[in-house]
Amino acid sequence: MSNAVDELLLDGSDAVSALLLVLANNSLLVPLSAVAEVANNDMAIAPLENPDDRFYGWIMWRDQQLPLLSFEGILGETPVPLTAQSRVVILNAVGAAAERGFYGLVVQGYPQRVNIVDNDEELTKKLEDIPGVLYQVVQEEAALIPDFEYLERLSIGIHAPA
Repeated sequence: MSNAVDELLLDGSDAVSALLLVLANNSLLVPLSAVAEVANNDMAIAPLENPDDRFYGWIMWRDQQLPLLSFEGILGETPVPLTAQSRVVILNAVGAAAERGFYGLVVQGYPQRVNIVDNDEELTKKLEDIPGVLYQVVQEEAALIPDFEYLERLSIGIHAPA
């Protein structure tokens, strides 16, 4: 399990700051420390040579070429078309994709900052049958905790255009 997920599950902590990222049909809960930046979707996207619903393509961010993931596609759903409401969340890579440093994820609207205060195990359910998801958190609103290791392995599995 990644340090980011451990952080969200409050292992030894009283509270953690997190961001609620809105997707088309779900929300993701990620620790604030996992996010490098939230950007508008006005970046040019270079498409993949072989289309894959899990990726929108490649973006340039701070002079680096990064893969842009679709969590909807990862869940087996149809990727959401980019709109004026879409944002790109740049995530810090610390595992398999650490050499690249970052990868992007499309979300809908601005992320909402939340403070997780209590680790009530009844509110956290481990999910083993959904690729890219480790847990579901059910408090005021259901949210998924992504499997960052899975996302990083996925992001290094595609090659940047020449």
